[in-house]
Amino acid sequence: MKRERLSISERGINMPSSAMRKLVPYAEEAQARGMTVIPLNIGQPDIETPPVFWEAVREFPERVLAYGPSAGRQECREGVVAYYSHLDIDLKPEHLIITTAGSEAVLFALLAVGDPGDEIIVPEPFYSNYASMIQMAGMKLVPFTTYAQHGYHLPEREVIERLVTERTRAILYASPGNPTGVVYTREEIAMLGDIARSHGLFVMADEVYREFSYDGQIAASLLHTPGLEEHAIVLDSVSKRYSACGARVGCLITRNEALMAAIMKMAMSRLSAPVLEQAGIAACLHLPPDNFTPIRETYTRRRDLVFERLNQMEGVFCPKPAGAFYVMPTLEGIETEPFARWLLTDFEQGGETVLVAPGAGFYWTPGLGRDKIRIAYVLNTDRLARAMDLLEVAIHRYREEEGS
Repeated sequence: MKRERLSISERGINMPSSAMRKLVPYAEEAQARGMTVIPLNIGQPDIETPPVFWEAVREFPERVLAYGPSAGRQECREGVVAYYSHLDIDLKPEHLIITTAGSEAVLFALLAVGDPGDEIIVPEPFYSNYASMIQMAGMKLVPFTTYAQHGYHLPEREVIERLVTERTRAILYASPGNPTGVVYTREEIAMLGDIARSHGLFVMADEVYREFSYDGQIAASLLHTPGLEEHAIVLDSVSKRYSACGARVGCLITRNEALMAAIMKMAMSRLSAPVLEQAGIAACLHLPPDNFTPIRETYTRRRDLVFERLNQMEGVFCPKPAGAFYVMPTLEGIETEPFARWLLTDFEQGGETVLVAPGAGFYWTPGLGRDKIRIAYVLNTDRLARAMDLLEVAIHRYREEEGS
């Protein structure tokens, strides 16, 4: 069948919308009506970016802002090596490429490990944009489900292993997890690594939230698991760690030389990652590990407030997250996609409302997540407390209206 000249690609038509941003137009309309919208939909920290970032940018010595090396500026790559040395992980600059945010690291990894039609196994719920990037790569997302009543931890090995086919190329996971806050144990990560090793797969670990684990837990890295030198790909970013989301600097780490060579060609095709931002991030990467201690304490207080308030609400269940800065509560009997829109179109109290991310966008299996929302607790405790007040009133009112 002949295509029309101005037809849109199937890839473009089938691209899923971001679960975090799809309702932003409704929020903008509410703000235009004079409403105050408290944003709980996106992981944009309100912690100040470290002063050393701004100092390094101000003192940037070069008078021409030229392209950087495709693998990343040397001081930034060496900064990543220094950061990982504090985690007892021995890297060399040739083991990593600086990317334009963690998103480019994910996309590069997908494009390097598989071809159109190949399969990537992903635990759901997952970071919504994984689905978009797998779609961009022309690949197939194959989910297995984790459950709130189990704290979103991994199921038995057999559940995962039976999904492996001739087209499977990798397992992709995040720990600490977005959207659930789950922190996988060393044993869980070792299990994923063993599955990958047994079946000749890559395992891709999104470790963006590594520094955000609570209650004395330590988030294990895939790079702590021995025997995965040819299989392991770590996807990292500084956006959350140093509250520098707009810097758009990430990195991809692997000791697989053939894979690194393939990814290097992709990096060359897009020339270089942002240069000034790399200079600023290089300075951040040399901050001491105790830099994160007060930040973790801040997020622990926020986590506790949101977790406790949600579980006090009638018909709401929320497992306690161990890391990152998200919770994924279940709202019993509520279809959360229309509810989240209703919050922005019909609900208000004192001229205020909240913006949340509907849960279905974090799942691939049809029908799952429809009674869940994701909340990012990245605001100060006063704003979070007010947001919980609004959400509690809204849930009660919505149930009354839907039941009438």
